Amino acid sequence: MRKLIFCLMLGLLVVLAGCGKEEPSDVNNGDGNGSNGGGNNNVLGAISLDHVDGSPADGKLTAGGEAAFYIRLTNNSGFPALGITNGFRIYSTDGATWATSSIDTTGTLTKTQFDLIFTANYFSVTGSGADTVAYGGAKQAGTGMVNGFDDIAYKITIGPIDAASVGKHICLDSSFYPPSGSWMWSYGSDGAGPPAWDGPHCFEVVQ
Repeated sequence: MRKLIFCLMLGLLVVLAGCGKEEPSDVNNGDGNGSNGGGNNNVLGAISLDHVDGSPADGKLTAGGEAAFYIRLTNNSGFPALGITNGFRIYSTDGATWATSSIDTTGTLTKTQFDLIFTANYFSVTGSGADTVAYGGAKQAGTGMVNGFDDIAYKITIGPIDAASVGKHICLDSSFYPPSGSWMWSYGSDGAGPPAWDGPHCFEVVQ
């Protein structure tokens, strides 16, 4: 029943945002071009990769260990974000593999703000092809993500990274996630739109 309610609520958020469904393997709704389509064109939101643990240098990941990607959310819209759906895809362009992917929050956004729904989900986290992880939130009596919020909210961990992947690449990008998780923030009657995304980010696996 909880899963059904979650799916229905995320579907409602997508309707509010004016989005349609597409397949997760073919869609990148966070294109990083700064556009905020739909709803109020003045709505501004952004998601960015703040830093990476397990990276010995910029653009590198260490084989044999884990890597943690820390994701920053910035809401400069002038309005609280009442609903959020954000998926992330971890994939390789040349056959790198890792054991699995996991997701967590840092405590800056919690069920206090998103008291109706605040959840994390996994899709095909096998460490090959593409792993998809996702966050969804909706408020009822909570504040949502207040205007002016600017902090690290998500942590995505992958690994251990296969030693045979040295010289290959692992990438992180925004993604649709099923059943209706378009890359979107909803501001209720004040509009809706996809937050800007500064990816994709690709890393070379090194020894």
